[in-house]
Amino acid sequence: MDYSIIIPVFNKAGLTRNCLAKLRPTLEGAGVGEIIVIDNGSTDETARMLDEFPWIRRVRNERNLGFAGANNQGARLARGRLLVLLNNDIEPHPNWLKAMVAGAAPDVGAVGARLLFPNGTLQHAGVVLAPLRFGSGGFIALHDLYGAAGNHPGALVRSDYQVVTGACMLTPRELYLDLGGLDEGFWNGYEDVDYCLKVRAQGLRVVYEPDAVLTHFESQSGSQRFRRASANIERLGARWAGKVVYDVATHYLPRGMVRREARLSRGAHTMISVAVPKTTIVVHGDRARYDDPVWMNALRSTIAPVERVVWAGKDEAVAAARRETELRSDRYVAFVDSRAALDAGWLDELVRQVEYGLNTVAATGAPELPRSEDVCSVAADARCTLLSMRHFPQHMRLDSFGSLDGALADFTLRAIPLRLGTRGVARDLGSLPEVADDKSFEAKYGEPISAAITADLAKAERILRDSPKRTRGLVSIVMLSWNAPQFTKMALESIRAYTSSPYEVIIVDNGSREDTTGWLHSLDDVTVIYNAANRGYAGGNNQGLAAAKGDYVVLLNNDVVVTEGWLDGLLDPFDRIPGLGVSAPRSNIVAGHQVIVDAAYQDMAAMHLYAAQRRTRYRRHGYVTDRAIGLCLCIDRRVIDEVGGIDETFGVGNFEDDDFCLRVRGARYRIYVCDDVFIHHFGSQTFAANKIDWHQTMRENWTKFAAKWGLPPEYPESGYQSGAAILRGFDRSAHYVPLPTPAAEIGEPVDVRTGYSVAFVAAVRDEHDWNEIGSFVRRYLSAFTAADDTLLAIAATGELAAALLGQRVEAAIAKLGVLPEAAADIEISDEPDAQGWAATLSA
Repeated sequence: MDYSIIIPVFNKAGLTRNCLAKLRPTLEGAGVGEIIVIDNGSTDETARMLDEFPWIRRVRNERNLGFAGANNQGARLARGRLLVLLNNDIEPHPNWLKAMVAGAAPDVGAVGARLLFPNGTLQHAGVVLAPLRFGSGGFIALHDLYGAAGNHPGALVRSDYQVVTGACMLTPRELYLDLGGLDEGFWNGYEDVDYCLKVRAQGLRVVYEPDAVLTHFESQSGSQRFRRASANIERLGARWAGKVVYDVATHYLPRGMVRREARLSRGAHTMISVAVPKTTIVVHGDRARYDDPVWMNALRSTIAPVERVVWAGKDEAVAAARRETELRSDRYVAFVDSRAALDAGWLDELVRQVEYGLNTVAATGAPELPRSEDVCSVAADARCTLLSMRHFPQHMRLDSFGSLDGALADFTLRAIPLRLGTRGVARDLGSLPEVADDKSFEAKYGEPISAAITADLAKAERILRDSPKRTRGLVSIVMLSWNAPQFTKMALESIRAYTSSPYEVIIVDNGSREDTTGWLHSLDDVTVIYNAANRGYAGGNNQGLAAAKGDYVVLLNNDVVVTEGWLDGLLDPFDRIPGLGVSAPRSNIVAGHQVIVDAAYQDMAAMHLYAAQRRTRYRRHGYVTDRAIGLCLCIDRRVIDEVGGIDETFGVGNFEDDDFCLRVRGARYRIYVCDDVFIHHFGSQTFAANKIDWHQTMRENWTKFAAKWGLPPEYPESGYQSGAAILRGFDRSAHYVPLPTPAAEIGEPVDVRTGYSVAFVAAVRDEHDWNEIGSFVRRYLSAFTAADDTLLAIAATGELAAALLGQRVEAAIAKLGVLPEAAADIEISDEPDAQGWAATLSA
């Protein structure tokens, strides 16, 4: 007999019926065979359903023997030369078995099939192995091209793999029995991986056959499919770790892809496939090698795309490297000594290693390191090293050393306290010169560069342990004020009551009425900056950021009440999370994931009790995210130095905090939301008090935000994806927002003229009025300048708020090409009593 098909079943009678009903017509051309169904103690109608198929061989077990036990049982009963392990949640396509039998050459120990999801996408086209970098030790098996189109070119090529799935696998019966079949110590997972590795250990091939096509209703065959996943991985790792090749890149790189570990919201991990980032190669040393076309062609003999190759002489090498590493986008920078003679594919091996995991940021071909699939290096020099720039925070740059080797070794050593590591390669990349000497490096570290190029992990652990901790120092708390003083008072009182860390408070008043400014003048423990007009969320906070003296700056809404330990809670993650740039709290009213929807309390006393309970229950719990709301942002001063302030393009508010977070993430700083810090938010009180249409400003600012970051122009009712913009990185020339000079703006209102020779007065009720007044505004700005003794006073008396009219005036100033400081005076205010307002102007 040519073949025996073994189908284990446990309940799911409908799936088994579908499989058997479709099976026989697809077996034509495969030879003579039999179908054995092992019923693993089903409790549904499976037994009765199997009566519909009298041509099968049936075995009934009183208990569930598991996938391995049932297949082993079937193999002992089988009469065929070839065994076919087949899941019952499979729907076969014509000629699938014929193709698998044809692939069963004498040197082949297992054949796998192309499995499709019901929607036509790929579930299996071979299995690749990757190191397990979190949780249990060992490695994991991943379906190659999982989720790709069913006709993906990579899935149409017959290929050798280390593993194919046991959902549909052909193997010689004699080999199966000699190897002891599937290991029954596994439970419904990884027993097929273990079997394929045993086949490979016999010197036999494992082949993926693309012409064998079946539809797989994955993971529907049993409720206990993943019940012992962790135990299975541990068992597999104990047996095969160090004996397998991590071949993710072997299959992905030729397709122009890398398989990458990614962090999801709230700390979860996943694996994603992305295009191989482009590489800039910095060649340093002898210019003649750079000008040699033969040497350059060898340098470019890689699958990984090379964007450009630049040369740097000895005296300018460090400065050139600093320029090339400034953009922290999803890109690589490789350093190659011109004395090196590199083999083809040298860059591909470095890419394979640098994509090892989230914390791998460099890979080096240093010949002093042992060759293995899993070798970590303490540091790397510049002979042949690749940096993945998407990991390094923006403030971390190459320092000045006597050589590029010393600068790069220092750079990778300084990455260790950030828990960012370097890996060696698994094979020689060619001929490299000996490690260079650098007296400036030796002066700093007390040892030569060669001592840092080592796999001595104890040295790396000592560096991590002995790295000096950053002191917190002063914290500057910046709040905006725009009327509604009762909320600012409550916020300030709560800060005084519940803040223990050394702090200063800076209040920026955005053109409030006298009842607010009069109270602000009475404060003796607060720095106050007075603006004659509203400079918006961005403009006001930028003034506060410029005046702030702290090592950390908190941007805090004025319509909040903070709680016991709030500031310490926001500062604590900076001691624990490397590369953290911003922390933020949870709240009762805040957009997105920071909101706690069930935050129920009746008064402020109950709110403080609720916050204290959360503080205890969620101590040091939180999650990394790409976006936090500007309600409360605790920012490392280094982040402000790198990315600047808040973009004032967004006027009075909305999306300026999104923009800031995108710049923070693009500059490779993390953002963390603290589950153990809760503050109360009254919710958009400044907008309400000043009659601003929140929804209108949201949509207007989305248009600006989307245009800036290359996002779709349609307003995202269900949120937006920022990942692509973050990966493009922070470009200082395009994204940096400079801060204003603070000196003249603290303590007293900025100089505003109080008397005018001529005043133009207008009241605006609606768009009809504005059409007329807007035209006059443009004529006024063209006719007069700040040097003229004139005033245009506009009262917003109806549906158009003063803030909106102010934005339109600012746009008119910009369109006319007038510098804001040179524009003639214009005053806009919300005035419900237009006549009373007009009467005050005469004074």
